[in-house]
Amino acid sequence: MQSSINRHGLPPDPDELIAEGDPPFADAAEQTAREKADESLNALQHEVRLLNARIGVLREDAEAAVKAKATSVDASAHVQLGDYPWLKLAAAIGATFIAARLLRRLPLGVLLAGFAGHIHEVRRQ
Repeated sequence: MQSSINRHGLPPDPDELIAEGDPPFADAAEQTAREKADESLNALQHEVRLLNARIGVLREDAEAAVKAKATSVDASAHVQLGDYPWLKLAAAIGATFIAARLLRRLPLGVLLAGFAGHIHEVRRQ
């Protein structure tokens, strides 16, 4: 604590008399455990509110990113495949499925013979 008169000869400001951690008045009681717990609880509740707000912002950002990506993919499909790109993709997938079913029905020997013939032709050239 400082003296009762400052260097200008005037009484000091009451706030200057209070050292860090000293109670403001001699008869002031220290914080009770209950008051400290309430302050800690209030601080934690404030932190939880801040975290919830940040999570909300992150969710909005993620939703916006997903929507932007979907729009980009759709535009890219239209550029590559023209009008009705999803219909064309579905047709290509269907054709692949049918071709695979037809290949499964062929005997394995016929497939291997055709493959061996193809390799023989490629080696001759």
